Amino acid sequence: MYNLMAHMILVSQVRHHSSPRECHVKRIIALVCVVIGCRTVPGAMATGSASPRAAAELMLAGAKIQDLQTILSVFGDETGLVRDRESRDVVESRAFILACVLKSDSQKLSDAQPLGTGRMIVMADLTQGSNSATTRFELAPTKDGRWLVTNVDIQALQNKGFCARPGR
Repeated sequence: MYNLMAHMILVSQVRHHSSPRECHVKRIIALVCVVIGCRTVPGAMATGSASPRAAAELMLAGAKIQDLQTILSVFGDETGLVRDRESRDVVESRAFILACVLKSDSQKLSDAQPLGTGRMIVMADLTQGSNSATTRFELAPTKDGRWLVTNVDIQALQNKGFCARPGR
């Protein structure tokens, strides 16, 4: 099942790129993914999530298996996904940082609380190895009623040693 979902995600991305070289590379990646068994989080194919907490959970699930596409499927604001309006290099860099910092061994999320601007806040207690910290997810509703993670307090996690470089 994961192979099929990974294949569908990658092949759908091929159709949205105009460069023949990029299309060829994406097709090769899709084929390799199907052959070796890439993992993708179920539910990551849709844009956003049905609830604020579900969006935070999906981003954390993507970080746990280091799936940048899952992270990017819930990363945006009221106007839509970040990947649809920023350069690919910037978006991939942000997703990579989020994947590193949010990768956790255990997590406990609070219920969503209103921020007062239509946005919501979900607090997450995370453990990564021997490090524990609480971070804040800020979530925004889209015009079609879905929820996207618009901001994560990664500094709170970095200050507690999450995603530290070896030897530090």
